[in-house]
Amino acid sequence: MNRLPICYFLLSIYTVLLSDGTGRPNLEKIVDPFRVTNTARIGDNPFPTNPMNDRARGYLLQGKAQTAVTNFGNFVDIDVSPNGAWGDYGYLYDVSFLAGVPGQSYTSNYSWELVESSLDEEGFPIYSVWESQGAFDTWFEDNEPNFVGILFDAENDFGLWEPDSISKKENRDDLNDSYQWLIDNETKNIVITTVGEQDPNTSSSHIGLIYPWALRPNLISRENQFDYYDYGPDLEEWTSDDRYFYYGANTAESCLTFYNPTYNTDWHAANMSRINTHNTDIAAGDIFGGTYVTDPGDTYPILAHSGYADTWPIKYNPLTGKSEPHWPGWWAED
Repeated sequence: MNRLPICYFLLSIYTVLLSDGTGRPNLEKIVDPFRVTNTARIGDNPFPTNPMNDRARGYLLQGKAQTAVTNFGNFVDIDVSPNGAWGDYGYLYDVSFLAGVPGQSYTSNYSWELVESSLDEEGFPIYSVWESQGAFDTWFEDNEPNFVGILFDAENDFGLWEPDSISKKENRDDLNDSYQWLIDNETKNIVITTVGEQDPNTSSSHIGLIYPWALRPNLISRENQFDYYDYGPDLEEWTSDDRYFYYGANTAESCLTFYNPTYNTDWHAANMSRINTHNTDIAAGDIFGGTYVTDPGDTYPILAHSGYADTWPIKYNPLTGKSEPHWPGWWAED
C-alpha cells in the first residue's frame, strides 16, 4: 500500500552541564504485566514473546564523544550511563523520539465538482452531490486502496463516521441525503453528499478520507495483557460483523513513562531481537567490564558491536555448514 501520511518528528534534547545521576523517581512497586509467562491467543494471533527479554544496550566509547544507546524507549537515557558524554561533561540528558500520522486526508486536498443539489420547497439546498477524480486516483494509487471510508464533521481529531451499510451506497441513484458516499468505478470518481451547499474543496467543510489505521474495531477494555476489541458475534478480527470506531491520528513516543523498568513504553525492542540483533551469551560485563561504564559482573545483554564478533547474533552459514557470528548491520564505507 502506498501511503503518504504526514509524519511529525520530535527530537527532545535536554542539556545539562554535569551529569548529576538524576533519573526516574523511585515509585511504588509496579507489577509488570509482561512477567506473566502463560501462553494465550486472541483470535488467530498468538502473543509475541516477552519484549523485556529482547532488550539490550550498546556502548559507543571511541573518541571524546561517548554514549550508551538502548534498543527500547529513549535512544539516550539518563538511567543508562554514559548519556551523551563529552569528556567529563554530559550534554544529552535524554534523546527521545515522537512520530505521528493523521487519521484522515481532508477533501480540500483534492479538486471536487458539483454534480447537483437537492432543493426543498422554498428552493434552498438540502444536500449537494460532489465528485472527484483526483480523490479516486489517490484512493486507488498503485491499484491498492489507500482509504477505507469518509469522515464528516471532522473536528478535534474526531467526527461523524457511519458503517458502510448506512453511509456507503452502491450507485448514484441510491443517494438521497447528506453524509453519504460511493465509489463510482465506471467514471472513476469518489462521490460524496454534503449538507446544504457545503463545499468539500474548502477545509472548513471538515470532511476527510479515512486512512486504514484510523478505522479499527472498537476497544471494549484494556486488560493487563492485551487490548480487548469488539470483533462481533463471530469473535474473528477483520470480518463484516466487527464494530468499528474512528480513532483519528496515531502517535507513538519513546519517553513518556516514569515506571522503572520502563515496561510500558510505546517503543519496545523488536520481537526476537535477542537472536536477530545480538545474542544472550555475551553480557555487558564481558566486553566492557574493564571500562568506567560498568563492571565485570554486569549481566545485561549487549547489542552487537562491530568491533567484537562475540556480541553478534548467530546465523547458519550454508557455505560452511556451521552456525557462525553474523554482523546484523552495515559496514562503514571509505
